[in-house]
Amino acid sequence: MPLRDDSARSSLQTLADRGLAVYCGGGRGGYVALTFDDGPGRYTARVLAILRRARARATFFVVGDRVRYWPGLVRAEVDQAAVGNHTWDHARLPGFGGRATYAEIARTQSAVVAATGVRPLLFRPPYGATSDSARRIARALGLNVVLWSVDSGDSLPRATADSVVRTVIPRLRPGAIVLLHDIHPAGVAALPRILRALHRRGLRAVTVPELVALDPPAHAQLFAVRSSGRC
Repeated sequence: MPLRDDSARSSLQTLADRGLAVYCGGGRGGYVALTFDDGPGRYTARVLAILRRARARATFFVVGDRVRYWPGLVRAEVDQAAVGNHTWDHARLPGFGGRATYAEIARTQSAVVAATGVRPLLFRPPYGATSDSARRIARALGLNVVLWSVDSGDSLPRATADSVVRTVIPRLRPGAIVLLHDIHPAGVAALPRILRALHRRGLRAVTVPELVALDPPAHAQLFAVRSSGRC
């Protein structure tokens, strides 16, 4: 069963108030967070169907400019998973001024609320590239910055389902946050095999808020400069 929303929200709010980025869970439970960036798009419905059949949950970091074209998909994501903010047009934030950065994040918040009635609690900067301005604005908007400990490589030019499986499955361990994309076919095609591997290992696919509440990251994992080596 999904975790109660108020429990997940309370755990996230503590981290958001402190302005801390999340790379992974603590690794002490049987939970993994699969995350999908850059949608919604033409493969999103397929991803949701695969997750539903496996009784798995995930987190979708949506691009605001796409939300207005696929609002129904974002509503389906909210019903079945968790939705986070991935800027308005997938902007590389370092080098942006404060006003432009605010617009990228706040417009996406508004688009998701307009489509779903739900305010995102999570923010993932495109390319994992953030800035002092972006961190301040995310914190002011009550958003948790979420990065990852496993990059699937599904967005690489020659990525295939096999290459994604070879990259992800050896790194599936408790607390992992896996970066995938619901706009690239390689990751979508690999997803059933990833879910079967999780099942074989006794791991459960949960949303990022659920992971943070059920298996909170340790102090070192929150304060590491590049935390992926400690996850």
